[in-house]
Amino acid sequence: MYFLRRLEEYRTAKQRLAWEGSFREYLEIVRKNPHVCRLAHSRLYDLITAAGVEEVNGQKRYCFFNRELFGLDRTLEKLVEEYFHPAARRLDVRKRILLLMGPVSGGKSTLVNMLKRGLEEYSRTDEGALYGIKGCPMHEEPLHLIPRELRGEFQEEYGIHIEGELCPACRLRLETEFSGGIEEVPVERVLFSEEKRVGIGTFTPSDPKSQDIAELTGSIDFSAITEYGSESDPRAYRFDGELNIANRGMMEFQQMLRTIQHSCCRSRLAVSAKHRQVQRNAFTLSV
Repeated sequence: MYFLRRLEEYRTAKQRLAWEGSFREYLEIVRKNPHVCRLAHSRLYDLITAAGVEEVNGQKRYCFFNRELFGLDRTLEKLVEEYFHPAARRLDVRKRILLLMGPVSGGKSTLVNMLKRGLEEYSRTDEGALYGIKGCPMHEEPLHLIPRELRGEFQEEYGIHIEGELCPACRLRLETEFSGGIEEVPVERVLFSEEKRVGIGTFTPSDPKSQDIAELTGSIDFSAITEYGSESDPRAYRFDGELNIANRGMMEFQQMLRTIQHSCCRSRLAVSAKHRQVQRNAFTLSV
């Protein structure tokens, strides 16, 4: 009987999280709680710090990692204070990927899995709630619907800076389904889930020698071209790449440098140049 009661409680909690409304109603949520439209780095930083921060012998210790990572306090402080914190403040480090390097069993996969599981749980809390345009393959931030010409006025009234543009699929829907009526575009709450491929992506190279970039960026649906008449029509494009799936959340790219090495197998010079280029454009953390 206890387990049946727990199943009922689980179903009730899940139904409570399933919010749907119009863009007009979403603006009221934003007015009351501007945090719902945070960017990904800010969300991750808040997720980590919300679990608590201790200071032991002048060293910060983040309680979020205490369950599974030990002896990495200095490394984790560098990760949070030199990467996530400035990235959350929109500084230039946010444009760089996070590259974890270290020996086998150093904690790299554990660290990434903790962040992914943490994001899933955080998106189900009131503090971590976020919303997206209903039906958008990239779980688009609804504020992207606001025309660029009006974003200055929006920032003055709401105190929120809008970053990013509407994806092609949503732009077409806005024009065809809603005749430009932004206020009536449907919005829903987004719950991150790696299993359901919502907001969290994992890219594992299957064959580095013949890897297709479409697995990251999506691809053209050739069967739909005859229906829509053009490759440039957003409806003829599959937004199923890991970068599309992971939009607004995070993506894990496994064995990145090894994949580059296989793709540049013609010369060692090319491999070294590619490695240096990746490391210049990455925030490298030794684990």
